Amino acid sequence: MMNKLTLNVTEANETLETVKSLLTESDYLAVASYLVILGIIAILANSFVIFVLLKGDVSYYRIHKKLLLNIAIADLMLSLIAFPFFASSSFANRWLFSDIGCTFAGFWIFLLAQNDMNTHAAIAVYRYIIICQPSYEYYLKRKNASYYILGTVWGHTLLFTGLPLVGWSRYQQEAFGTSCTIAWDDNRPAELAYNIVIIIACYCVHVVIFIFCYYKIINEFSSAKRCLARLREEVITDRETLRLELMLKYHKVMTYRKVTVASLAMVAAFMIAWTPYAILGAYVMYDTNVPAWVLLTPTMFAKSSTVLSPLSCALFSGSFRTAAKQLFCKNEEVLDEVQNGSVLRPLASNHSSPEFVQKEVRVTLYKGELTINDIFVGNFDNMEL
Repeated sequence: MMNKLTLNVTEANETLETVKSLLTESDYLAVASYLVILGIIAILANSFVIFVLLKGDVSYYRIHKKLLLNIAIADLMLSLIAFPFFASSSFANRWLFSDIGCTFAGFWIFLLAQNDMNTHAAIAVYRYIIICQPSYEYYLKRKNASYYILGTVWGHTLLFTGLPLVGWSRYQQEAFGTSCTIAWDDNRPAELAYNIVIIIACYCVHVVIFIFCYYKIINEFSSAKRCLARLREEVITDRETLRLELMLKYHKVMTYRKVTVASLAMVAAFMIAWTPYAILGAYVMYDTNVPAWVLLTPTMFAKSSTVLSPLSCALFSGSFRTAAKQLFCKNEEVLDEVQNGSVLRPLASNHSSPEFVQKEVRVTLYKGELTINDIFVGNFDNMEL
């Protein structure tokens, strides 16, 4: 096994000597500087996300919060451990560490990147269930549901990223010589079979999951708007009946929309970062004559996912921003006193509440976030119930 590993590294070094002339010292310096800056930003950004999720009052379900933490911790670990390997090697214009170091670095970045992909898929399925298939939401409320989900995420991750460690394919230096990955350019049957398997199981399947789940969710949002139109028509034409359940459904779905938009933004950012690399990896399986700079560009861009994920969470999640303001702007009134969904406060007393003329149906104005059986339904700001 060790002889095979030594041979693989020797082959990689020979490839490096072939393509090294295609990258100048300025190129390596630019790559190293990019990795240092990206690593610092990623460490700060993901540490901030972890802190807010742990200490802030983010109105996510426990499972969703744990999945977001899983992504942030993985990105932080990637930035702290993998980036120093690649940055220091780029400063030296060559791989500085041993063959074991190359195997570890390649495995580590594939492990954590695939964990992110699997976690995004888990979030997509989770949101699909609670929005489109609420009858199955019971299973997500079980005591150990979050651990089963995380176990599935990590089990899939370890299965496919660990196979090269036990002899099916291998991790090797990339053509530009300062980072490591799986052997995309090895056309031997075993290695080629492994590459095809991971393209399908670790990328294509996830893309199908994303498209299916978010397509169904968007359709559900459209039906919620039609639901509100029917509700308004019923309130106007039949003042004897207030369809509270329709309003609850509308507000529940529209509240989920904000969280789903943030989740979709994170998925989009991750896919934008990693898709060029996945496509290039598939292409290299059939054509190994790819210039070093072509290999370098998507590889470096893929690493930007460690910054894009926390940035998307901060930009598109209003709940996250509100929780951050609560933590760091304590002297400002960020939220109304009703902020946890535990109180539903009437804004108008009964004697001053508006009344329908025909049947004298009394309607009270409520403000705050409504929770029923610990399920966050929606924020009823100045809504008539």
